[in-house]
Order: sequence, then structure tokens, then C-alpha cells
Amino acid sequence: MGRLKELICSAIYHHDDKLVADSPMDEVLKDADVIHHCMNDLSKPVKEKEHARFERLCAEFGM
Repeated sequence: MGRLKELICSAIYHHDDKLVADSPMDEVLKDADVIHHCMNDLSKPVKEKEHARFERLCAEFGM
């Protein structure tokens, strides 16, 4: 398997492990997933396992 496929497969495999830090590519997908969950429907509360990551992203993006 090529390196790009390995990176993509790893990111998909780890994308639900929001409380664990993995490879940089894994973290990009996790962040995108959290942003999607939290911004897709603002009436829903942020999930407990995504809260800390969402707060860090909001600070990083000045939101």
C-alpha cells in the first residue's frame, strides 16, 4: 500500500478517537469531523468527547 493510502486509512481508522492525539493527518480529520458536527446544527450541544477539541479549534480560529 502506498504512503498516501496508509495516511488516509489511518486517519479514517482513528477519526473517532477524539481524546487521543495521533498522527498529524489523523488530527486534521478529527478536527474537520468536530467542526462539521458542531457547526452543522448549532442547536445541538457539543458532544462531551468533542468539547475540548472544539474549544481549542474555536480559540485557534478566533471564534
